[in-house]
Amino acid sequence: MRKNSKRVAILEAALQVVEAKGARHLTIDAVAETSGVSKGGVLYHFASKQALLAGMLEHMIELFQQRIEAPQSQVSALEASLQAREEMPMAERRASQALLAVAAEDTELLAPAREQFSVLFNDAAQQSKDPVEATVLLLANEGLRFLDILDINPLAKKETDAVVSYMHERAGEL
Repeated sequence: MRKNSKRVAILEAALQVVEAKGARHLTIDAVAETSGVSKGGVLYHFASKQALLAGMLEHMIELFQQRIEAPQSQVSALEASLQAREEMPMAERRASQALLAVAAEDTELLAPAREQFSVLFNDAAQQSKDPVEATVLLLANEGLRFLDILDINPLAKKETDAVVSYMHERAGEL
C-alpha cells in the first residue's frame, strides 16, 4: 500500500520545523506553514499534536528501517544498525528530542519503537555466532545514538570514530 503523499509531506515538514526551530516550536500551525498544507489539512491527517508526534515516531521508525534494510543483503542486522546510526540525519535527531519529551508523559507513544527494537535485537542475535556480544554491540550503538540525540556525547569525534570502528570490527567477526 502506498503511503499518502500529503501525510508524508506533513511529517517531513514536522521534522523540518523541529530541526530548524527546536521541539518547543512544533505546532500544528508551524507544520501547516512549512508543509504548505492548510491547518485543516494537517488536522485531517493528525487530529492533535499528540497524533502528529505519534505519526512522526512511526515515520522515523520507517526511515530507520529503510536505512537498515537497504544494505542487509550484504551485511547482518547488527552491521546495518551500526551504519544506520551513523547515517541518522540531524532532523531525526532533533525530532527524537521532541518525542522523548512527549514519551516521558505518554509511554504508550513508544510502543512502535519497542516493537521495532525487539525485532532488531532478535534478528541480530539470531544472525550472530555470539548473541550476547551482538546484543552488547547493539546496546552500545543505541547508547551512542541516545547521547547524540541529546547532544551530550562526552567523546571527541576521534574517540567516537574509534569506538564505532571497533564496533564495526567486532560486528564483522560475528
